[in-house]
Amino acid sequence: MHAELIRASAEHKTVVKNLMQFYIYDFSGFVTLDVESDGLFAPYPTLDDYWNNDPARFSYVIKYNDKYIGFVLVRLINSGQQDYFSMAEFFVLKRYRRTGIGKFIAVQVFNLHRG
Repeated sequence: MHAELIRASAEHKTVVKNLMQFYIYDFSGFVTLDVESDGLFAPYPTLDDYWNNDPARFSYVIKYNDKYIGFVLVRLINSGQQDYFSMAEFFVLKRYRRTGIGKFIAVQVFNLHRG
């Protein structure tokens, strides 16, 4: 399998932002979400935080055969008792779903961020 999980650098921010539109679109079938006057969904509220040197946020892009096909956002939650990682968002373009890529990537993320 040629799927790759890549830590998202500043150069990937626009890629994630653009893929986020498809992610939000997918959710619009389940919750009330409409596009704004510019024809786009509202930006993901805390997306910039993943690139503001926040040590509790981790962003990744997913590539398959040198094409961007998704992203992963992970947060470290400080619960007061025991810190743990939370999968904030996980997205794979529809064309690549049910191929095993999502599972392959998820295992990598869980190994990087246990808990």
